[in-house]
Amino acid sequence: TGANIEFMASAIDEGWFRKIIVLDLAPSLCEVARRRAAEKWPGTVSVVCGDACNTKEKGLPAAGTCDIVTISYALVMIPDWKAAVRNALRLLRPGGHLCVCDFTVLPDKGQWGLSQRFWTKTFASDHVHLKAEHRAHLKEVTDEKFEECGYGGLPYTPPMLRAAWYAYVGVKRP
Repeated sequence: TGANIEFMASAIDEGWFRKIIVLDLAPSLCEVARRRAAEKWPGTVSVVCGDACNTKEKGLPAAGTCDIVTISYALVMIPDWKAAVRNALRLLRPGGHLCVCDFTVLPDKGQWGLSQRFWTKTFASDHVHLKAEHRAHLKEVTDEKFEECGYGGLPYTPPMLRAAWYAYVGVKRP
């Protein structure tokens, strides 16, 4: 829906970005993003309705031309998520930043096995597939600049049930 762009509003207004492209597979979400972009940032934000794994998706920038690619709460829903990461890296210039935030399981951070199984099964019922492998893969294909992991609540969920999440920033190698 382009809602994440709201978090960059002051940077957009101050001219930090020449161009922002929102990519989503769902036409209904793209339409919301188009309305939001046209209302608040015409000429700066555009929307591409397409597949993050498709290296020939119309409307995406040329390979090696992006400074930043973000993936927000999406890797867990993309069946060929490694292809989406490859495509993101293809778009980045050397030294560009790949920024990913998503839900996960955190066995390496002390998350109990029962909690991992509970959240994996709960999210999978909605076609969201939590994998510790996501973070490990990002660290294999980029130089880690920042990572934060934590636990947060979800709507309609008792406060003691908190799902694991991560935020990762990696730098594309030359």
